[in-house]
Amino acid sequence: MPNTYVVDLSCYLDDRGALPDLPRPALDAALFYGAIVAWVTRHPQTWHERTNVPCRRGPGRRRCTAEVEAGLAPDRQTVVWLCPACGTSGVIRGWAGTPWDRRQG
Repeated sequence: MPNTYVVDLSCYLDDRGALPDLPRPALDAALFYGAIVAWVTRHPQTWHERTNVPCRRGPGRRRCTAEVEAGLAPDRQTVVWLCPACGTSGVIRGWAGTPWDRRQG
């Protein structure tokens, strides 16, 4: 069964809004979710579109080779993403104002 992740990206940041020293798995996760947010906020649309962010799932110890698809939910505060190959998906909240927020203005 594929995994679904619900993430608040602000939980990965310190009080100044920067990445603190994190264990490697947590840092990798923050950078993965941040890359999705950066792509979506640079290309804001509500329809899921293929990003340049590779899936990080490794079912059966074999790395998934697909790129995730992502877009903004209708509330425009939630990023929704999905890997079309392995089915892993998630939602990302708490990204506004983070270093990965690429919106203009």
